[in-house]
Amino acid sequence: MKYIKMAAAAAAIALAASACGGDGGDGGSDKAPAELEVWMMGEGTPEQTKFLDDVETEFRKTHPDTDVKIKYVPWPQVATQFQKAAASGEGPDVTELGNTDVQSHIEQGNLADITDLVDDWADAKTLNKTALENDQSGGKTYAVPWYGGVRGVWYRTDWFEELKIAPPKNWAELSDAAKKIESEKDVPGIGVASDHTNAIISFIWGNGGEVAVKEGDKWAGKLDQPQAIEAAGYYAGLDDSGKYVGKNELEGPQRDFALGKLGMYFDGSWALKQLKEIAPDNADQWAVFPIPAKTGGNAPVMAGGSDVAVWRDTANEKVSFDYIKVLNNAKNAKAWADYSGFSSMRSDVSFSDPKLAVFTDIAKNTKFPPMTAGWAEFEQAKKVLPNTLKAIMQGGDAAAEMKKANEQANTLLNP
Repeated sequence: MKYIKMAAAAAAIALAASACGGDGGDGGSDKAPAELEVWMMGEGTPEQTKFLDDVETEFRKTHPDTDVKIKYVPWPQVATQFQKAAASGEGPDVTELGNTDVQSHIEQGNLADITDLVDDWADAKTLNKTALENDQSGGKTYAVPWYGGVRGVWYRTDWFEELKIAPPKNWAELSDAAKKIESEKDVPGIGVASDHTNAIISFIWGNGGEVAVKEGDKWAGKLDQPQAIEAAGYYAGLDDSGKYVGKNELEGPQRDFALGKLGMYFDGSWALKQLKEIAPDNADQWAVFPIPAKTGGNAPVMAGGSDVAVWRDTANEKVSFDYIKVLNNAKNAKAWADYSGFSSMRSDVSFSDPKLAVFTDIAKNTKFPPMTAGWAEFEQAKKVLPNTLKAIMQGGDAAAEMKKANEQANTLLNP
């Protein structure tokens, strides 16, 4: 297997205006290509390289004459590289995609129509239905979900047992648990890092609210509605320590939790490796429960993660999809989940570590934010909800701040 790390282009190249998606045809010759180019996002690690070597070995059992060339695309360079590929016609055969970017790629015509190939794949029935819907448009399928990152609430099992606290099932119980830990252990009961979007959205959804809904051809913001305002106020008020305002999980609560300086915090399955690196001796005392909805049950969770697709310019759609089927079969999906710490989007695959099993259940209740080309601007560039949450945590009025956020949603989600 060949590995190449891509360099950033000097400047972004505009997408070709005439780009059109694959038509679901024969995808070129039936003859197996001499080389299959696969793009993977990120820098790549020795462990990932070993995993992909094993995938190729299995793939070549049925395609012995096809060499697989992996290109790692660092995340900061992703947009530029995809723009270049769309404009030049020199894209990959298979590519990993951030799942919040799939609809944008479909709109731009970058992906092959793989509807028939997916329909003929027996394992497709195991794929998370909500995640698969995100890969579809106009009754056609353009990608398949690979893995997702969902969040839960990490907590100290020994403290919960000592203080006779059951894993909270609603907002009132979550608040009570945080207050009891703070009172008895003299540490913040729960840490709220304002600089991320995923957890706050779960609270909005868990209160029956929405970020935005499609009305006609436009997205209409709903952040100024009572359910969203109440959720933002509640979430911001969970933690009165002020320690994590303007920070993400890695910048504060994760380390404090690992060291026993915090009772609970919001993070994903991937955090376990990081927590063990900080305080391996405390690992037996950690567990996770789902983010609760206001009145009970699990709140829906936003599944950030990656999907895999066949690029529109491939010479052979079938062989390209055959690679995807091997990459995401049950055996390899489990190996990837155990290595990466991210949940498989297959219903028949769970983590080997029993501590992470809860994330498989959490991932069954996934929901997606507005799938629009403007979501990246709303979530990442402008950080609308993190900045709003920060303002509320610093004393701002929740209704006023969410009204401002909603005005931004109406603009940014309709580019």
